[in-house]
Amino acid sequence: MERYERIAKAIAASGKRKSQIAAECGVSPAAVSQWLSGETRSMRPESIYALARATGYSPEWIAIGSGAERLESSPEAGSAPSEDEYALIPQFNVKGHCGPGILNEHVTTSEGLAFKRDWLRKMGVKPENLFVIYAHGDSMEPYIFEGDVVLFDASQNVPQHKHVYVIRRPDGGNSIKRLIQNLSGSWVIRSDNPDKNANPDEAVSDVVMHDLPIIGRVIWRGGGIS
Repeated sequence: MERYERIAKAIAASGKRKSQIAAECGVSPAAVSQWLSGETRSMRPESIYALARATGYSPEWIAIGSGAERLESSPEAGSAPSEDEYALIPQFNVKGHCGPGILNEHVTTSEGLAFKRDWLRKMGVKPENLFVIYAHGDSMEPYIFEGDVVLFDASQNVPQHKHVYVIRRPDGGNSIKRLIQNLSGSWVIRSDNPDKNANPDEAVSDVVMHDLPIIGRVIWRGGGIS
């Protein structure tokens, strides 16, 4: 289910008109129409929280389709999600290329996505170390697909065998790849896609890997179900 479909479901279940939702969220009716049509891919964190309060649906579910649909504190519309319960993770306006890399010259934080703090604690990660980007390309399929939301931990930048990382390319681009260590100590920057003609792996020495600019380890990915 796409986000605009989740928004449509939440608004329909609330029984409220678009104009009422717009008033409660502090936006124009046209903005709500754009949310419902899927014309806009991004939403401001405050809009996600406001929509959650207006409909009684979880901001985490609205934003990324994860977790329970309804707010656990109360199934009734108007229940307010607490900042003690949810953390907003900054979202960069860049793509992580599941391929040779994509150049991102102007990197800014555009908005955030909501994740439950309990879930983050179970994962053993801290919100202040986490960031969100979107995947681009198919070289990491079937683990990561084109357009998937990718959550990574910037504090985990030491390579570990079989883990997936966001790495910085020499040209300034970003790639999402799995790192494999051989018995000799050398490494392979691996694509999960089995088509190695289109997605060749890259062998690197231990020395090169030591200097590889690792931005962070991927700890979660989320996307639609086809």
